[in-house]
Amino acid sequence: MGPLPATRDTRNVILDAAETVVATMGVATLTFDEVARVANVSKGGVLYHFPTKEALTEAMIERFISRFDTAVEEAAASDSASIGRNIRAYVRATMGEPPLTGELFDRANGAITAALANFPERLEPVRQQSARSQSMIEDGTLDPIFATIVRLAIDGMWLAENFNLMRFDPNLKAAVGERLIAWTKLQQMPDPKKGGAPAT
Repeated sequence: MGPLPATRDTRNVILDAAETVVATMGVATLTFDEVARVANVSKGGVLYHFPTKEALTEAMIERFISRFDTAVEEAAASDSASIGRNIRAYVRATMGEPPLTGELFDRANGAITAALANFPERLEPVRQQSARSQSMIEDGTLDPIFATIVRLAIDGMWLAENFNLMRFDPNLKAAVGERLIAWTKLQQMPDPKKGGAPAT
């Protein structure tokens, strides 16, 4: 039983390196040689765990999904308010810490970007996870259209940065996240007399 943890640790080190390569140097540099260099593992060691780039990309996606699902579950479990709990958890998990920036965000980007660039057919698990999230969001505590609008707002911000369409000011991102969280509590709702700013 002794070698098993070490084997698993090596696998995670390789995945960390692959995410780092994509996040910092771009998907074109996701080669076994570069991953081995960043992971400080032999190329043979990388190939032992991931015989093909497709296998490596698939593992990156699986870990991304697992991390996100865990983040949503933890956010929901720590929330004592039942109304809007699930969509609030989704927003908080998507925002991460700090909001939509930082190492984990870049690593998640790396996983998704690698899959899109190399093996778009491997995105089916992401689609399934997205469908599960939508079912969770439509939990009956908020109007499903309202909850979906909140979801699309946070997804849109995440995807815009994920595909390098736009880089938002960190303060603006934080403010948007906070406003969406408030909306899930039916607070700070737009006031038409104030151009959509919250009513006092």
